[in-house]
Amino acid sequence: MKTDREIWENFKSGDKSALSYVYFQNFHAMFQYGKRLKDEPEFIKDCIQDVFFKLIQAGENLSSTENIRFYLFKALKNSILKELEKIRKVEVVELIPLKFEARFSLEEELSEKENASNKEIALLKALNGLSNRQREIIYLRFECGMQYNQICDIMQLKNDSARKLVFRAVKQLREIIGDQLQIPILFLIQFSNKHVF
Repeated sequence: MKTDREIWENFKSGDKSALSYVYFQNFHAMFQYGKRLKDEPEFIKDCIQDVFFKLIQAGENLSSTENIRFYLFKALKNSILKELEKIRKVEVVELIPLKFEARFSLEEELSEKENASNKEIALLKALNGLSNRQREIIYLRFECGMQYNQICDIMQLKNDSARKLVFRAVKQLREIIGDQLQIPILFLIQFSNKHVF
């Protein structure tokens, strides 16, 4: 099995099978992440197409990466911001900062359950109490499994700030849930049972 670096190098050199692999392995994840920033599906699809168009154009000039999904998430966020800036200039309205508003896959699972336990209801309430920035960093860290240096790059944070933001978000979850949980909070935040990818 090829590593991300090897696949990316093939992609850069114009290998069509690598292009197809990168696109189909990452489109859904990019779409889900994009919708969490701007809940307009067609707009996000256009931004994703723009990302791939620019990547193909750049070809060998692209920088190397050890993590393709991180690279694409960062490119997509930049594309969304640029497109919103264009709209702002045309409409002459103030640019509203991106808000990370969509739900975690775990929230969707718990909301659909008819007989959710007290622990699950408490966790759902706690997740709903997180700020937009906390939700984004928890999503990138626990749902996407990204490293802190990658999160810092995407969210434009310093490493210490990113770690503090995660720490505070987890602490807030613990405080909201309180004594209702006898097991570690991070065990419950395993958004992996029903991944969005």
